Amino acid sequence: MKKILVVDDISTNRVILNQTLRAIGDYTVVEAADGREAIEQFEKEKPDLILMDIMMPDMDGCQATTVIKEKMGEDYTPIIFITALSSEDSLVTALASGGDDFITKPFNVDVLESKINAHLRIRELTQQLNLKNELLSRFNQRLMTEQELIEHFFESAIKQSFLDEKIIRYHMSSMSTFNGDLLLAERAPDGGLYLVMGDFTGHGLTAAMGTLPVAMIFFKMVSERYAVGDIAREINLQLYKLMPSGMFFVASIIEINARGNIMSVWMGGMPESYLLGNNGKFKKEIHSQHMPLGILGDNEFDSSIQVFDVEHGDKVYLYSDGVVEAKNTKGELFGNERLKNTLIKEKNDRFDNVLKTLNEFTGDNNQNDDITLVELNCKEIPVLEDPEENIPNDNALPWNISVSLSESDMRKPDPVNKLSTILSSMPYISRHKGVLHVLLSEIYANSLEHSILNIKSVSKTDEERFNEYYKKRHAALLKLEKASINFNFSFYVEKHNHYLEIQVRDSGAGFKNKVYESDDTQLHGRGLAIINNFSEKVSFSEDGKVLNVLYKL
Repeated sequence: MKKILVVDDISTNRVILNQTLRAIGDYTVVEAADGREAIEQFEKEKPDLILMDIMMPDMDGCQATTVIKEKMGEDYTPIIFITALSSEDSLVTALASGGDDFITKPFNVDVLESKINAHLRIRELTQQLNLKNELLSRFNQRLMTEQELIEHFFESAIKQSFLDEKIIRYHMSSMSTFNGDLLLAERAPDGGLYLVMGDFTGHGLTAAMGTLPVAMIFFKMVSERYAVGDIAREINLQLYKLMPSGMFFVASIIEINARGNIMSVWMGGMPESYLLGNNGKFKKEIHSQHMPLGILGDNEFDSSIQVFDVEHGDKVYLYSDGVVEAKNTKGELFGNERLKNTLIKEKNDRFDNVLKTLNEFTGDNNQNDDITLVELNCKEIPVLEDPEENIPNDNALPWNISVSLSESDMRKPDPVNKLSTILSSMPYISRHKGVLHVLLSEIYANSLEHSILNIKSVSKTDEERFNEYYKKRHAALLKLEKASINFNFSFYVEKHNHYLEIQVRDSGAGFKNKVYESDDTQLHGRGLAIINNFSEKVSFSEDGKVLNVLYKL
C-alpha cells in the first residue's frame, strides 16, 4: 500500500485531500500542518509521494521541499505542489526548490489521479534502477577484488622470474587489463637458465588465470632440476585437468645449460623462433613440433625436445602471434617475413629496432592482440648463489609456527598475505613464497567458505550467480561468531630433502565428502584439487575436520 504525505496549513484542505485520495486509490495518508512538520513526517513515515501546499506560515512549501530533497539523497520521492498561486514566477520558484510537478486549486480529481499514478510509476522505476545499480556496483567491486587477486598472482610470477637484462630483454603489451601472454624465467640451482614464454587462448582475466598453475609448476620443477620435456608434460597434465574445454596454452619452454652452449627446446603451437649469431648471421628457424599445452591427455602427450648447439653471444628471438598479426591502418599484417628481415638487417640493437619498426608500421591503429617479444642471450649462467644452500641439509634445525585466526581476523582484508609474509621470513621458505601464497589462499578459502560458512560451491559464470555467491559469503561473515582457523607449520629434513607440513584445523563442519565435488569443466570451486595437485601429499583426519598438506621445498 502506497503512502502519501499531505502538507497544508488549513485542516479543511487536508481533510478534502485525505478523502479524495482514499476514494481514488488504496493509499495510506499521513498529514502535516506546516513545513517543519512535513520534514519530521518525511523522516518518520518515509512516504512514497508528497502533496505540498506552497503558502504556509513559518516555513513555506518551497523551503520545506528544498530540505526534504536534500535529505532523500539518492532515493526519489516525488513532490507535487497543490497551490492557488497562478503567476508564472511563483510556479517557477516552486519547481526550482525541488518540486517535481504542480496542480492548481481548485484541482480536478482526474488530473490529480493521473499525476499521482505517473509519479508513483516514476518512483517505482527509479527504485528498480537504483537496486540494479547497487547490485552492479557490488558485482563490480567483487570483480575488481578478483581482478586484483589475479593481478597480484600475475605480478608475483613476473617478479619471481630471473629477468636480468644482460640475459633477457622483453617487451609485453596487453590489449586489455590482463595479459594473456606469459613470460617466466628462473636460474637452475646448479647453473643454467629455464624460460617459458607463451600465450593463453583469449584475452583478459580468463587468459590471465592460467598463470597460476603454470607458474607454480614451472618454478617448483626448475628448483628440482627437471628436464624441459618433463616440465612441459606436467604443465600439460595440470592444464588438461583444470582448464575449461577450448582453453589452452601455446608455449615455448627453453633451457640453456650452465656453460651457455647447449639449448633444449620444447615448442607447442608457437610461431617459429629465430636463432641469430653474435655477428648478425641468421643461423636457424626453430619451429613448433607439438600441440599446445592443455589439449592432449597425458597418454597422448609428446615430451620430446629439440637440442641445439649455441655459442656465447648468440641470441634467440621469441614472440607471440600478436607481433606478426599486428595490422597497419590499411589492414596489412606485420608478418613473419617483415620481422625476420628486420632482425637480419640490424646487427646491433635488434630488439629495439624490431619494436621501433613495429610501432611505425601499426601507427595509430588499435592493438588487436597481446604482444610479447623476447630476446634471450646465450651465455654462461653460473650456479645460483643462495646463502641457504650453504647450510648442510641434515644440519638444518626443524621449526614450528602456529597461527590462529579469529572471526574478526577473517573479516579483515587479505589475512593470507600477512600469513604468507610471516612464513616467508623463515629459512628455506622465501624462494617458495609465490607458490605457498597460492596454496595458503586456496586452503584458507576452502576452510572459510565451505567448512565454517558452509557455502555451497557454485559456478560463478554469470553475474546473477556471482553476485548471489558473494552476497551470501559477505552476509555469513558479518554474522560469524566464535570461529577460528588454526594453522600449524612444521619444517623438517628427511633423507636430505626439506619439507614443510601445513596442518589446518577450523571450528567449522570440516571437509568430509566435499573434497572433489566440483565440475571438472569449470575453473571455479577447484581449490582442493589445486592443493592436491601441487603438494606431495594431502590428507584429512578427525572426520574431515583437519587438513594436512605436505609440501616439498
